[in-house]
Amino acid sequence: MKTIEDIFNIIKKTINLKDDFIEYEIRLSNGTFERDHLINIYNIRKGIAIRQENHKRTEQIKHLLNGLENYSEKFLKVADISNNNYFAMFYLSQDWNRVIGYLENDINDGTGI
Repeated sequence: MKTIEDIFNIIKKTINLKDDFIEYEIRLSNGTFERDHLINIYNIRKGIAIRQENHKRTEQIKHLLNGLENYSEKFLKVADISNNNYFAMFYLSQDWNRVIGYLENDINDGTGI
């Protein structure tokens, strides 16, 4: 299994986190999440974001859904990364080798995940 540092580096490369992003907390899921279930949940959340005219969140969810729909495996893992100004939820392949999709936000912008 990969170390937390390995997983953080995979995430960091995927979203181009700044090199000075050093004060953070990362939590890894113990279990797995079913891809089809996540697709259903995020289709509902996309509809809510559209009704609320939250264009930024709508685009993030569309991008996440695209990754989930193109992922061929049944299960995913989840990692959360946060610091004082940032929070993100990353869906990774079951073997922790690649990011399938993610949602992120600046904690101060009030949009929430």
